[in-house]
Amino acid sequence: MNKEDLLTDFGKRLKKARTDKGMTQQELAEAINTSKSMISGYENGKNDPARSVLINLSKQLGVSINYLMGWNEEAEDIDISKIPGVIMPIKLKKIPILGTIACGEPLFAEQNYEGYFILDKNLPGADFCLKAKGDSMIEANIFERDLVFFKRTNDVDNGTIAAVLIDDEATLKRINKSEDMVVLQPCNRSYSPIIIKPEDDKRVLILGEMVGVYSERNK
Repeated sequence: MNKEDLLTDFGKRLKKARTDKGMTQQELAEAINTSKSMISGYENGKNDPARSVLINLSKQLGVSINYLMGWNEEAEDIDISKIPGVIMPIKLKKIPILGTIACGEPLFAEQNYEGYFILDKNLPGADFCLKAKGDSMIEANIFERDLVFFKRTNDVDNGTIAAVLIDDEATLKRINKSEDMVVLQPCNRSYSPIIIKPEDDKRVLILGEMVGVYSERNK
């Protein structure tokens, strides 16, 4: 069975499990912190579910991942944690995806979140993530719509890629600091650096140090 057939089969099984549970697409989307269009895409065989999504769908619908994927139910008896190269997500945590930060609102208040990304607690720590916009960081292999993960900190070493708040807008740049200025360097030679001096009437705050990137391009 090719990938398209597998996704079609998955979509049919997902729809059946959802309707058997008496849930609408919107209700299921809210339960796993995604959109109705994403659920529709799964059911129509257009979207390829990540492992974390399968775990959440299985939990919400009360069916096994094996059922959703059409795998042999006997595989439930296999201890896959003993297979070389498999890292089991023992403890999961929800990483908030920061959206546009409204003026005057607390930075990490829930109303500023676009949603959540489910991450294994055993993997390198991240406290929040931002959705990359534009192409100013492509030479650091960060592209439009990639999710960039950060460890919260208000200071980083020079040369570190960090999330920086300028007034009320978050940006992703490589930081270089000196006594008389902060230089926010894009990783794209087509763009000029942002130079901020003490006399500039701007509020500048380091939000966090980059610890990882998740891209749909790598799926």
